[in-house]
Amino acid sequence: MRRILLPAITLSLLIAGPATLAFPQAEQKKEELPHPKTLEELQRAMKGVVEKEHVTGAGVALVSNGQLLWCGGIGKADLSANRDVTCDTEFRVGSISKTFVALALLKLQEDGRINLYSRLQDVAPEIPMKNRWGGTNPVRVVNLLEHSAGFDDMQPSEIYNRRDRADYPVLDVFKRFQEPQDVRWPPGTRFSYSNPGYGIAGYLIEKVTGQPFDAYIRQNLLAPLEITVGDFRITDANRAALAQGYDGNPPRAVPYKGIYLRPAGDMKASPGELAKLVQFFLRRGRTGDLQLVKPESIARMEYPETISSAKNGLRLGYGLANYTESEGGVITHGHDGGIDGFISSYRYMPEQNWGYVVLLNSTVSGKALDDMNHLTIEFLSKDFPKPQQPLISLTANELKKFSGYYAPRAPRSQLLAFLGELAGGTWVRVAGGKLECSTLFGKGHEPLLPVGKNLFRGAKEPEATAVFFPDASGRMIYVRSGEGGEAYGERVFPIWVFTRLLFLAASATVMASALPYALFWGMWLLLSRFIKKVKRMKHARVRAVPLFAVLSLVLVLFAFTNVADNIGTFNFWSFLMWVMTILFMVLSLVGLALAVSVPKAEMHKAERIHALLVSSACCIITLFFSAWHLIGLRLWAP
Repeated sequence: MRRILLPAITLSLLIAGPATLAFPQAEQKKEELPHPKTLEELQRAMKGVVEKEHVTGAGVALVSNGQLLWCGGIGKADLSANRDVTCDTEFRVGSISKTFVALALLKLQEDGRINLYSRLQDVAPEIPMKNRWGGTNPVRVVNLLEHSAGFDDMQPSEIYNRRDRADYPVLDVFKRFQEPQDVRWPPGTRFSYSNPGYGIAGYLIEKVTGQPFDAYIRQNLLAPLEITVGDFRITDANRAALAQGYDGNPPRAVPYKGIYLRPAGDMKASPGELAKLVQFFLRRGRTGDLQLVKPESIARMEYPETISSAKNGLRLGYGLANYTESEGGVITHGHDGGIDGFISSYRYMPEQNWGYVVLLNSTVSGKALDDMNHLTIEFLSKDFPKPQQPLISLTANELKKFSGYYAPRAPRSQLLAFLGELAGGTWVRVAGGKLECSTLFGKGHEPLLPVGKNLFRGAKEPEATAVFFPDASGRMIYVRSGEGGEAYGERVFPIWVFTRLLFLAASATVMASALPYALFWGMWLLLSRFIKKVKRMKHARVRAVPLFAVLSLVLVLFAFTNVADNIGTFNFWSFLMWVMTILFMVLSLVGLALAVSVPKAEMHKAERIHALLVSSACCIITLFFSAWHLIGLRLWAP
């Protein structure tokens, strides 16, 4: 989960890279949406999105002037039962759960029972953790809440709880799955979304209070907010009201799967209940006549403090379980969530006293959630001005010092970090006296307008969303706040980036040639067995071994596309991936050895060269796979 606990999507769609920039193409799609002026127009537009994107159902709550404007549903909560979505339909809200964990720790800090700036090793030394920067950059509790501890995201086998009791102790999870707590860079420098960090945060609630984290949250947050059905646990009340999750078109019911990191994503809630959370934020921590959390604690939630981009002037980003980002020309706060069959979002803007909740019981379209967010923000903010931070003038030379290629250096998943390295970087160039950014291959060309010496915003953004600064070693860093999180890029000389892609593309092309060539020599080999006049082929294994290496890689890719439904378990597809990556490596090396060792006089020169090329290409891919730790990958292992 970025904000999302969708491991299948995380793996299969490879979302480990940096933030996705809002290039003009994406903006054009948003501009094609209706511009609702009335509640009825908004409801029709939302229904249109649900139908167009084949979403099963949506629960929506709107808050205007601090009051509930509308709460209801569109579509079906359960197709088989023909049950409609209503204001009281419960949804799995995924990473929105983190909001309640952060609020609980803030409340405990106000009560003097924990200090969020304490070192984790002092508060909970029993948590397995490795931090080679511990002397200068210890992991503090606040780093867990800002995703700035440097932790990896979940291991595949850490995602679903398939074999232990539902309330399996959170501490035992970290003792079983220790790799994510190996700190990857100095804590407090980079944002990288980590569900294990919030699992640890939930454990700290348990350690400080002496009761399960969800029991404390239920008694001290949910009850005062009058959230009576929503809960982290499955209860009789929320089970009866819970929507069925779906995926695909036509919709396929997704089974309910328990998760190990329950504090990070196991909350169930209705649109009406989350509207109370939105009102709580708008009222700056007050519910009814009770000041549940201090206004200054709410303010602290809303902006990042520990990461280097915040220390260098970028106000927006991820605070304490709270994204503050630009959308539709305004700055909103909130969180998104997602888990099998469900995606969700809540946003609010205290300056204009509005907010909303959108919950979907279908993961068929992330665009549906984006479009409904955009429609709602545009509707709720229509009567308010949208000022923009004024621009300043920078010379071409001042802009040029920021130009270059920025490679991603804060991957969410270390397992998939190579994907961001291959094509996830950002070009920053000076064109026409202005700074602009684009993808690796030049797509996009979004202008970056200066609002400070090192701060920039997009053309339609109200304030700075990008910052440049040197790190401790003097390397220029580029951070962009946006929907994909905090893109942390390090300026590098791009020759290796393109060389690596060239090696991979050339190797893939050469390897692909082994398949049509096999039809030729395979037919020859077959004919030589039955027709005596056909000359028998010598050294068939020189041709066959590279072919089998290529086929084994094809099987790896095929298994990869099928492993997501049962990620983290030992099954046919995960076993096939493990075996075939090893077999691919072995066959690649054997194929190269055979191609080199066969006597020149016993094989046609062109055939020998082709065998050498294919085997060499396989070995190049093997080297990359080995560097990416994909050889012998056991997705079921802790």
